[in-house]
Amino acid sequence: MPPRGNRLACMIKSMDGCQGTFDVHPGAAEKSIDKIDPVTWDKPPQKPVQEAMFTIIGDMGMTGQLIRLNSYQWQAVTEAKLEKFLYISILWSGNWFKVVEDAQMMTKKK
Repeated sequence: MPPRGNRLACMIKSMDGCQGTFDVHPGAAEKSIDKIDPVTWDKPPQKPVQEAMFTIIGDMGMTGQLIRLNSYQWQAVTEAKLEKFLYISILWSGNWFKVVEDAQMMTKKK
């Protein structure tokens, strides 16, 4: 089964209004990631991430789906170190919401 698109376009926004963008590229093997580009910020953030947004880019542009995580969801995903699994689930038609729920449960138990 091929990935849903050519890349995953990601944007994170900090609480002080800074915006960062990066791309995630699917790998050749199923449910794999080839590379994750570094975050490019419009200006250096001084506060934590407020929201994270993801959309799949295909041959014809955006696929139409936008996934948006609030600060608590993104913080849970990053604390649990599940970012790569989140990207894989979005690109390869997995259950991305389950990854977020699992991250929240993992960080709640600490």
